[in-house]
Amino acid sequence: MTGRISEIFSSVQGEGIYAGTPMIFVRFAGCNLKCDYCDTPESQSLENGKILSAEEIIKHVENEFENSKNTSIVSFTGGEPLLHSELISEIVPYFKGKEIKIYIDTNGILHEQFSKIADFIDFVAMDIKLPSSCYAEYWKEHTEFLKISKNKTFIKIVLTAKTAYNEFKRAIEIIEKADISIPLVLQPVTAVRNIETLPFDVIRAFKKLAEEKLTNVSIISQIHKRMGIR
Repeated sequence: MTGRISEIFSSVQGEGIYAGTPMIFVRFAGCNLKCDYCDTPESQSLENGKILSAEEIIKHVENEFENSKNTSIVSFTGGEPLLHSELISEIVPYFKGKEIKIYIDTNGILHEQFSKIADFIDFVAMDIKLPSSCYAEYWKEHTEFLKISKNKTFIKIVLTAKTAYNEFKRAIEIIEKADISIPLVLQPVTAVRNIETLPFDVIRAFKKLAEEKLTNVSIISQIHKRMGIR
């Protein structure tokens, strides 16, 4: 099987609770959303990727491991990697056989696709997509996704000037019903295009609201953007 890949590279994780951790990244082309704060819009289209087979992807990743001896984690990102779940299912057994950890960065919507590879995944970075920035409601999909992934997951919510109290409260309720101990990262939006950021006191107010229901809430911005790396 083949799929479209935007890039394969070595860097450090730039978001969430594993920020700063070295990883090999496989960025898949294509996304089922068009969030207005997307920081990799070039990966939204399937047309922008290079067609690679599972064997070719494995070879590229192995080459990156040869050049980067300080990691044992492969991160599938995008775009939305779960659009390529069948291809991923051909790749992950090879790496699991070599005791390499698998990390996936997902919008947390395609739960049926995730269920097919869930047993191979070690870390799930799941977004909860708010309607104010992604222009549709995905509460049901996020709820179903968490039923499968919750023991491996941390959740990220991107906060912008458009983030509304009611939608944020709904997101917290979904997490609470799944497991109050799931780590939640509030990520202040990185200034991009015409997207407005929030004052820090408002971000802290959102954190306080989340902490009324959840036990592990933090504020972590994108470190790779500040460092000027991928």
